[in-house]
Amino acid sequence: MNQNLYIGIISKHDSLEVATREHGKNATTMIFPATGLGVEALRQFLASRGNPVRLAVAGAAALSVALALGNVPFRETFIVSSAVATQAVDLARYAEHAV
Repeated sequence: MNQNLYIGIISKHDSLEVATREHGKNATTMIFPATGLGVEALRQFLASRGNPVRLAVAGAAALSVALALGNVPFRETFIVSSAVATQAVDLARYAEHAV
């Protein structure tokens, strides 16, 4: 059985801090450049996942990042205020519990 993958993305000035987490497991973090190439790399990473994905995106370019990642089946995206979380790991936890 495939479990959901929960992802938190913080959009900063020059980077996209990404945390991925499966239920009951520790989060893994990575950083992509906040450029078209970085967003494309993130899009390819998400496309390589075979299980449902829930994203929580916050930060300066949250809306544009969420739109650039596209509307894809089995993917839910939440745009979250930076006041809710300032760390990608916290956003991944938010995505897990958001309804």
